[in-house]
Amino acid sequence: MNLPTLKLRLIAVLTSLWLAGLPVCSGQQANPAVSADELVKRAVETQLKDPGGNIHFMYRLHRQTPERDEVREVLETSDGTLARLIMANGKPLSDDQQQAEEQRLSRYVNDPSQWQQRRKRQKDDEERSNRMLAELPNAFRYTYEGTETGPNGEEWTRLSFSPNPNYQAPSRELRVFEGMEGKMWVDVAANRLVRMQAKLIRDVDFGWGILGRLYRGGSFEIEQRDIGSGRWDVIKTVLNFDGKELMLKNLHIKDTETLSDFHRVPEKISLAEGVKMLNQYNPGQDTVAEQQAARPAMGGGTPPKHF
Repeated sequence: MNLPTLKLRLIAVLTSLWLAGLPVCSGQQANPAVSADELVKRAVETQLKDPGGNIHFMYRLHRQTPERDEVREVLETSDGTLARLIMANGKPLSDDQQQAEEQRLSRYVNDPSQWQQRRKRQKDDEERSNRMLAELPNAFRYTYEGTETGPNGEEWTRLSFSPNPNYQAPSRELRVFEGMEGKMWVDVAANRLVRMQAKLIRDVDFGWGILGRLYRGGSFEIEQRDIGSGRWDVIKTVLNFDGKELMLKNLHIKDTETLSDFHRVPEKISLAEGVKMLNQYNPGQDTVAEQQAARPAMGGGTPPKHF
C-alpha cells in the first residue's frame, strides 16, 4: 500500500466516527438523565442501526492537502460510490484530463474486475469503520461538561472523554483508542453523535491494512449532520498526524475534506447508469463549481490523483 492510499484509508476509517456543524457555547451545564457513558452508547447504537444506506445522494467533495486542492462530484449507486474529479488546484480540468476521467470511470463498466476490487475496498473500510464505531462506548470513559447550541438552534450535550484504563483493544486497528482523548458532542433529541475532536496523548500503533505508528500530538476532527431525508453523514474531516509507515517511511498527514451540495438521487442506480451520469456532468454549467474556482487553491500544480 503506497502512502496516498494509506492516507485515504486513514480518512475512511476515522470518517466512520461521523459528526456536525460548529456549535456556539451557551455556558449552561448539562442536567443528565442518564450517565455520559450510557448517552454515548445509545447514540452509537442509533448510528449502527440506521446508517442511511438505503438513501442515495450526489454531493461535492473538496479535499485539501499541502500538495493539492481537488474537488470531486460523488454519486452513490446501488453498486457502490463513484466519484469524478472536476477541479484541481482551483482550476477546471483540461480537455485531456476530462477525457482521462471519463475513460477511468468507463473502465469500471468495461472491466468488472476493476470495480469488484474497488468495491471490496469500500466494503472493507465500511466494516472496519463499524467495528471502530461499536467500540467507542467501551474504549473511553465520558464526562458531562455542559450544553451548547447547534447551528439550527438544537441543543447539544458536550462531553469529554479519556481512555478507559480497563480497555483491551481486541485488534491492532483499535489500539489507537488506547492513546486518545478529546471532546464529543451529542444531539440528545436526535440521539446522534454530531461532532468529535480528538488528539493522541501518546504514540500508538495502527493496523489499517498496513502496520505503522502515529506520534503523540496528532489530532482529528469530524462533523456530521442530517443531510436530508433523515440521512446523517459526515460533512467535514480534518486530519493532522505524523508517524511512520512500517516503522521505516515517515508519514505526514495534513488533510481536510469537506462535503457539500447534497441532493438526493434515485435509490436504484446501477453502476453503468452512475458512470453515465457522472460522464455527462458538465462542471462548466455548475454554479457551485464556478464559485469554487474563484477561491484560492492550496498547493502547487501537482497532477490530479484519481479517487
